[in-house]
This record gives sequence, structure tokens and C-alpha cells, in this order.
Amino acid sequence: MNQKVSRFAWCFWAFAWLSTASAYSETVDEIKSSKQYYWGEGVSKTAAAAEKQALSMLISQISVSVESKFSLLKEEVATKNQSEIKEQLSSVVNTYSNATIKNTEIIQWGDEPEVHVFRYVRRSEVYKIFAERERKIREFVETAAKAEQKLQVADALKYYYWALMLLQSHPDGNAIKHKVEEKEEMLAVYLPQRINDIFDGLKFEVAGKQEEKNLTVYRLAISFRSRQAGNCDYAVFDGRTWSPTMSAKDGQGVAEILGDPAKLKNMRIKVEYVFGDEWKIDTEVQDVLEKVEPVTFKKSRFEISLGSASQPVPTAPMQPAATSAFAALTTGAYDAAGDIAKRVGAVENEEQYRALLKKVEDAIRSKDYEAAKSCFTPDGYDVFIRLVKYGNAMIISNPTYAFLLFEDGVLARSLPMRFSFGNNRKVFVEDVVFDISQREGKIQALSFGLSSAVCDEIMQRQQWNEYSRIAIINFLESYKTAYALKRLDYIRSIFSDNALIIVGKVVKTDPTVENRFTTQRILRTRYTKTQYMKQLSSVFHSNEYVNIKFTDVSIQKAGVGGEIYGIQLNQNYFSTTYGDTGYLFLVTDLNDVNKPVIHVRTWQPEKDPDFGVYDLSHF
Repeated sequence: MNQKVSRFAWCFWAFAWLSTASAYSETVDEIKSSKQYYWGEGVSKTAAAAEKQALSMLISQISVSVESKFSLLKEEVATKNQSEIKEQLSSVVNTYSNATIKNTEIIQWGDEPEVHVFRYVRRSEVYKIFAERERKIREFVETAAKAEQKLQVADALKYYYWALMLLQSHPDGNAIKHKVEEKEEMLAVYLPQRINDIFDGLKFEVAGKQEEKNLTVYRLAISFRSRQAGNCDYAVFDGRTWSPTMSAKDGQGVAEILGDPAKLKNMRIKVEYVFGDEWKIDTEVQDVLEKVEPVTFKKSRFEISLGSASQPVPTAPMQPAATSAFAALTTGAYDAAGDIAKRVGAVENEEQYRALLKKVEDAIRSKDYEAAKSCFTPDGYDVFIRLVKYGNAMIISNPTYAFLLFEDGVLARSLPMRFSFGNNRKVFVEDVVFDISQREGKIQALSFGLSSAVCDEIMQRQQWNEYSRIAIINFLESYKTAYALKRLDYIRSIFSDNALIIVGKVVKTDPTVENRFTTQRILRTRYTKTQYMKQLSSVFHSNEYVNIKFTDVSIQKAGVGGEIYGIQLNQNYFSTTYGDTGYLFLVTDLNDVNKPVIHVRTWQPEKDPDFGVYDLSHF
């Protein structure tokens, strides 16, 4: 009886397998004979190997079909032979297949050691992914144009260049136009022109120098179209090799030369425009930039004479970030209504604060930090020690302070400093802002200042009183500084216990029978406060440095609850092992500025195609 059942089961299984295989075969034959699909098939001992064969064949079909359309790419590789051109085209088409083909269907039958995999996609879907890449190109161009208007050189170059490289990978790259100031521009011509125009508008000047052991640090004044460059990334040739990337801020940069500076008559500078460290945040961009021939720009190279730098050049000190925006406040033009007049306004006796800060400056220059301990409250000194240990701190120029009364303290903006890390893998320029207690006459807190562009955007929001605007700036500066100085206890204190924390990241999913497509998608992960703090602690322990820069800002005030704001920021994040650019959104309660509370924090690597960037309307 058991033998009969076993025999019957085997026959039933064999019949079912043959029926399934026959059904698959009919479907496969229909697809192959149709002109509506691209397809590929593979047979191997394992499903993974068979899928790889099928995908390779599918990519080959797409490549052959669209090869004639990649005119812009073919121009770039015209010096290569036909086989190399075909290989390049196949590699570029592969960036679509691996990253963004969203409806690649899979049929699989058989079992090891003979697995059959058939992959196919409608031709119309392929042209949808071309349209999606065109959308990203346009988004990059618009982002770059906004950055250029705000004198943010690094951001403008990055997004113009990434747009240009994606354009190389688009089959209609030669024909894509974009409206610029009411005029349709051919992007294949426009983008290289914009990039070169930015280089033409840049100017580097030596503004002074200081020596430290075997290191000479030159202070650079960096202007863009005769105004201070908001930011700019560059490397310097020291006579032997190129330096790591230097990040300038608000027209101030540094160049560090090892050895005897007298041997170097000229300084060579290479402005960054590729930003390879940030590709990984977007797998589509990373795929393209790794596989498309790079476009080089000779105008990115600068050379300046060091002959005049034997003594510091007598230039006017750089204006600290946001000083101009605070001008009206520091002359006493502030709200007189309610109790706000007591909490924000002009400082009457500045000299005592200047003397206090001079003592701190001397301690930093001599590296005798204990000598300045009496200038700080206990909490303030703790932050000070963290700050001066953050990347071999050095003052790069004499400050011109602007003072502002705020709450029970005096804000002093700002002291320009350089911070370098781990064999000079990264160099930042930051403005240090001091918060001085009026009652104690001591420094109670320090922070890294926001850029002039971001401060000005906030200060120009006339619909809110000056107190609210200063409160937002003060909060954001404390927030970015807490991450840089790894102040986990402070960060824990400002997040609500019930905070909603959402982190999005671009992930590439591998093709499987279950998901039935290969795609790039944004994975959103929700964390509890405990989970987020645990992850943040791990990040802090595994990185020598963390640095955050904010570029664009958009702020909404909640309709209820008083001083509650939804703050959107374009965030550039740097750490020892990782760098990215994305959109940060915070819902923050500033009713008590001494105890800010974050109720919502979201981060997304790019704008969502459905809703853009999170804002108050989503919560």
C-alpha cells in the first residue's frame, strides 16, 4: 500500500512539474515572440547563477536596442574601438538595470542542479526609467542653481557635475533642455559652461600665515564673484603631494604646508567638483560616476604666489557669520512689546567681554587651556575642552566680534578656527560662538556657528519677532555642535521620550523570486529614542570626527502650541568613515529656549517623488 501511495505521489509530482514547466514554456514563448518586451534567460545549477545569466542577457538586449540613442556618451568615448564602446554602453545600461528598473518580472522553474530563470520587462518600462533619470538630472540642476545664487560654491559644483555625468548616461542626453531664466538651454552645452563660469568667478588670496612646529598654515581669503564664497572644497599641493580636502566657510579657508615654506614660491590649488566621497549616498549616482568616463575641468586648478606671504597680509578681518543680519539688533532696534525686550537686544559694556575672550584666545594659541579655566563655568569648560580637542584646533585670524544680549547671556560671534583630523584626512573651518553668562561673567556654552547664508535666511523672516529668530539659530547651532563634539547626554536631553525618529536610506534590492524586481528604493526605518541613542553612540565611538553643515533652510511655525517650529534643512554630513547629503526635518518646541525639545526628527537622502520633503503637514 505504501509503495502504491509513494508511486502515486511521485507520478502526481512529476505531472504537476511537467504541467507547470509547460505553462511557463508557453508564457515564455509568447513573450519571446512579442515585440513588447526585452528578455533574457539562464539555466544553471543554482537560482542565483541562472538569474545572473538572465539579467546579463536582458541588459545585452536593451543595450543593442538603445545603443544608437546614446549619442552624447558615444562622443565622449569616440577615441575607443567598437568593442570598447559596446562595453561602455552595456556598462551604462547596467546602471539602469541594477538601480532603477522597477518592473522586471521573473519566471523560474526547475530545481537544482537545473534551474531555469527567465527575466523580462516591457519596453515601455525601460523608457520610464530614462524619464526618471531625466527628472533627477533636472532636480540636480535646480539644486545647483539655488546654491550658486547663495554663493555656495561646493554645492553648486557638486550638483552641476553630477547632473552632467547623469546626462552622459542618458540616451537622449544631447537633446535634453532645461528652462533657465525663461530660456530653454541645451544641458549638454549649458552644464560645462556653468561649471567653468563658477571657476572663472573664484579667487584665492593669501591673507596671512602662522607657523606651528613643522607646519605652516596659510589663511586664504576665498571670494566668488567679488563676494565671500559661502563654501568651497579644495586640495592644496605642498610640493610633494596633494592634501586632503579642505572645507572653507564664509570666505575663509586654510592651506597647510609641511616643511620649509621658503622652498615653495607658488601654491597650487585644485577645487573639488567630483565629490566622490559622497557618491555612496545615492547608488544610482555611484553606479554612473564609476562607469561613465569622467569629464575634467582644467579651470579647477589655481596657482597663487606665496612671495607676499612672508609677513601676514594686512587685510580687513572677515566678518563673522550673521553679523550683518544682527546689525539692527545690536544697535537696540528690537521688540519693545511684553518681556521680549528684556531677553534680546544690544550689549552696553562690550569691553569686559572682549577682555574675557582675549584670554581664551591666548590660551588656545599657546595650547595652555588650563590658563583659561577661570573664564568658564564648569559646563562651559567641559565643552571648551571637547572643542579644542576636536581636530587639533587652531585660530586662523583675529576675530571681529559682534555681541548680542539673549536670555540671561551675551552671544559673541565669532572666532574663526581650523580643525584637522587623522593625518589631515579632512580639514574644516568653523566659526566658534560664545555664550557668556551675564550674572557670572563667564562662558557657559560654545557652539559652531551656522553659515552666513543660513543665518541671513532665518533673520529675514520678518513674520516672527527677533527673539524667535535668534532662538532658532541658537538651537540649530547647539544641535550641530552636539553631534560634532559627540555630546550624547545633551542630545538625549533634547529629544522627547516619545520622539518620532525616521531615518531613510537608499537601498539596492537584489532580484529574487519573492520581490520579482530589481530596484532602488528608499527604506524608512522608525526608531524609538532608546534605539536611536544606541545607534548614535555606536557612530560616535567608531568615528574620529563628525561634522554637520546646513545649507538651505525652510521653517514653518505650528498653528498651536506657541514657539513650535517645523525646520527643514539640507544637511551635509561628514564623518571619518562616511559622508552624505540629504534632508533633515525637525519639529522643535522652543517655548523654553534653555530646554528645547525635539518631537520629530526625519532624515531622507533625497526628495520623495510623491511628497518631496517631510514638513509639518505630515505630522
